Amino acid sequence: MTKESERTIAAVEAAFQLLDAFDGAGALRLADLHERTGLTRSRILRLLGTLEVCGYVVASGKGQYVLGPKIFRLGWSMRDAYSPMISVLRPALERAVADSGVTAFFSIPRGDQRVVLAKCEPSSGVRYVVEEGQARALHVGATGRVLLANMEPELVDAALSGGRITALTPATIIDADELRASIDSARAEQFAVSFGEATSTAFAMAAPVLSGSRLVGALSLAGPLEDYEARREVCREILEREARFLGSRIA
Repeated sequence: MTKESERTIAAVEAAFQLLDAFDGAGALRLADLHERTGLTRSRILRLLGTLEVCGYVVASGKGQYVLGPKIFRLGWSMRDAYSPMISVLRPALERAVADSGVTAFFSIPRGDQRVVLAKCEPSSGVRYVVEEGQARALHVGATGRVLLANMEPELVDAALSGGRITALTPATIIDADELRASIDSARAEQFAVSFGEATSTAFAMAAPVLSGSRLVGALSLAGPLEDYEARREVCREILEREARFLGSRIA
């Protein structure tokens, strides 16, 4: 990563932090935004004014704010950009769910995060909660590990640098040496498994999807911790099968 790309503009970073606060939420009040971001109320109000003028948030009345139409438009633009890939992903995810009985999802790396591009859930039983568009830090869980295992060393260093290694659950690995060892293991096996790192009650298994030697993304299966032993062998077989299929179909 270059020195130029490491520089950030505090006001822009704060604005994105404010937008991130709406993830998984509907309308939020000033107090809610303060609690979720830690920003001062006066700064939040200044940022909201700018974001509202630009169409990224809307004041919905009763002192509440919601995401604005510009966000919706950008979301559709991203979906359109990835629609050819998603059309290939859907059947593979559906097969994986039908054969494993657990949730299947596909993620791509973006900066120091991984973003869920598509998911499929079983029609019955306990579901692992994951949403399309959901972003999590690359160091968290099996999905992030197989992505990092196939990324350039400088990108791995950036993802594991400074204060970026934080825990989502008590089981999240945050020791840098332990993380690097687990990434090395994922690189050697082209496979990873984690327990309770992203969601405390769930296991996750992941395999990279490679088009030739190029990383496309990660295919993951996730389900209740108590089901791991009974499902681990079949889940690994499914992951390896569908990852090969996707790698052969996605340019």
